[in-house]
Formats: sequence, structure tokens, C-alpha cells
Amino acid sequence: MVPRGRRPKAKPLPAPVAAARRSLGPGLVQMMKEADVLIAMTDLGGHLLAWNRALAKLTGRAEADGLGRNLGEWLTGFGIRDLADIMERVASEPEPVRCEVRLPGASGAIAAAAFSIIPVRGVGGAPVAVLAAGHDLTALRALQSQVLHAEKLATVGQIAAGVAHEINNPLTSIQVCAEAVFRKASLAVEGRVPNLIEPVDIARLGKIQEGAERIRKFSRDLTAYARPSGREMEAADLNEIVEHALSFCEPVLFDAKAKLVQELEPDLPQVRVVRDHIMQVVTNLVKNAAQALLDVGGNVTVRTFRGGRVNVGLAVSDDGEGIRPEDEGRIFEPFFTTKPAGQGTGLGLTVVRNIVLAHGGQITFQSKVGSGTTFIVSLPLGTGIAGAINPERQSR
Repeated sequence: MVPRGRRPKAKPLPAPVAAARRSLGPGLVQMMKEADVLIAMTDLGGHLLAWNRALAKLTGRAEADGLGRNLGEWLTGFGIRDLADIMERVASEPEPVRCEVRLPGASGAIAAAAFSIIPVRGVGGAPVAVLAAGHDLTALRALQSQVLHAEKLATVGQIAAGVAHEINNPLTSIQVCAEAVFRKASLAVEGRVPNLIEPVDIARLGKIQEGAERIRKFSRDLTAYARPSGREMEAADLNEIVEHALSFCEPVLFDAKAKLVQELEPDLPQVRVVRDHIMQVVTNLVKNAAQALLDVGGNVTVRTFRGGRVNVGLAVSDDGEGIRPEDEGRIFEPFFTTKPAGQGTGLGLTVVRNIVLAHGGQITFQSKVGSGTTFIVSLPLGTGIAGAINPERQSR
């Protein structure tokens, strides 16, 4: 038993580890230990030199348990050695690496983290260690999912006024045709007219069926759009997703007096995507384009295209006033909007960008004041949602 008021003595570090930590200096070691970011460091042989408190809290694995041990062997005991594999690779490469990896979580669930991994160089420029610094993505992903769903509901709310218009038109047709057929059938039963089915009655029944199917499809699509989705990837036709999404945009386009122009390139290769996430990208971009034409009218052009051998693309353009140069740098910022109060959450383009980046894609825009704006989305073929082990070289 340790006497009260005294702390147990720390285990002595292996000599090579102690020497390596001394070369870093006590200030740097203490800073790494106390930092809120996730920090791990190994020597060139893969032996753990530092595993800070933030990493210990995320994984439930204390630094003392792994210090001096081979990081790959230590993490293999927990079933996941992604971080160690990449750090070993960086030890022999000159370039930094950015990556997302899985880690054993403290609760038993797998945690996700994003790291920047760099070789640490000594006085002569030769690498002496490997440093990984990163942040926990688990809470961020949960927050992004909540924001995504909130924006979807906001979009549904903004088009809700048009839902009545979409449903009332076929309902009126159903009601008129059904009343005509009912009246004729009633008279036939009473013997006041011949009991005959005429071509006009067939046409009326066809309109009833058509209107009912239109309402059923619209209700099904609206429900699917508003429901929170998972992250299931599937092979999909981008043109089909675009056409599906545009069915929601008719009321917004009508209110803006905007004409929809579709230029969908045929025979596009399929992409692996979360279907309703990409549908939300299309819906939000078209809604933004339509709102840029509010009260003045113009064209909203939706175009798909093949971007070389590895990408497919989507472009949404409007004939509006364009984006002011001073606003261009903030266009994807959360809650930034140039719309009047109550007409925008300022999250639409942020959500669009997050979805596109999560699919490994890119989004850019071109705008000229007085001539309109075009948003261009590029999606890679055969990709998965970010979060898998996918190291990429850090751009310089």
C-alpha cells in the first residue's frame, strides 16, 4: 500500500525511449502530453515515444501501457493497427500524409480520427521520429449528420407551400372525373340512361388512375427525402438521381418564374454514392439557383457530364445577379447567407460541400456579377465515403 500523500513511483522507461524523449526536450514532451489534439510519436523502428492524454481518453489505452513497445504490435492486440501501418510507411517517405484511420475506442466501439503524419527531422535533416497529430471525427460525424438532417427538414419546409399545389392539381382532376362517372353510374342504376361504358368514361377513369399515381409517387418521394438516412453506398445513375430530385423543385422554380433547362449527358457511368445525399445536393443547388432569380425570372440550367475517365460531373447555373467578389470567400461558410431574413438558413451550401467532400468529390463555382453563377460538382467513379483508410498526400 502506498502511504497517504505519496504517489507511486513511475516505472523506468526503456533506455532508448528515455534517450529519444530527452532529445525532444521536456517542454515539447509536456506540450504533447497535455494538448487537446490527438498526438502519437514513434521512433523510426515503430516504438512508441508518446501517446498523449487525448488519445488515451479516446481509446482507453494509457501511454504507460504502450510506451517503448512497437506500436503496430501493441495496437494489433486491440484488433486495429491502421495508425501504426501508416506511421511506419511515413518513416521511410519524405512527404507528409493526411489520412483518416480507425482506432480502438474506449467504449469498445471503433473510433474514427483524422491525422496529419510527418517525419520529424534532426539537426542534420535526417528523420529521427514520426509524429501523428489529429482530431476525433466521431463526434464531428454525429454533428454533421444532425446538421444534414436539419437542413433537409428546412428544405422540406421551404417547399411545403408548393406541396399543396402539387397535390391539389391531380386531386381536382380525380374529383371531377370521379363525380362524372359516379353521376352516370347512378343514373344507369336508376334506369334513366343506358348502362353503357363509353370511351369518355375510360378516359375519365384513366385520369383518376394517373392522378392517384402522381400523388402516391410524390408522397413516397417526399417521405423518403425527409427521413434520416444511413450511409449505405450503392451504384447509381447520376441522371436518374437528378431527375428524381428535380421533381421536388417544380414549386420553387414556379415561384421564382424560372425556366428549367436540362442537359443530361446520356450513358454516364454509374457512381457509388449515398443516393439521397446526392439528391439533396441537387435539390439545394437548384433551390439556390431559383432563389437567385426570384421575381425577375430567367433560366436554371442543370447539366451532367463525363469528367474524363475517372469522374462524372453536375453543373447548376442561373442567370441571376451573381455573387459579389467580397462574398465569394465566405460562400460555403456555415450560416452565411445573402438572402433576406427568414428566407435561408445559411447551411445549404455548407451541407452540399460536406456531402460532396465526404464522397471524395470536389465542388467549385464560377460567378460574374450581372451574369449569374454556376456551381460545379465532380464525383469520382468507384469511390467510397470518406472515413475508410484512405491516406492521401498533403498538398503543398
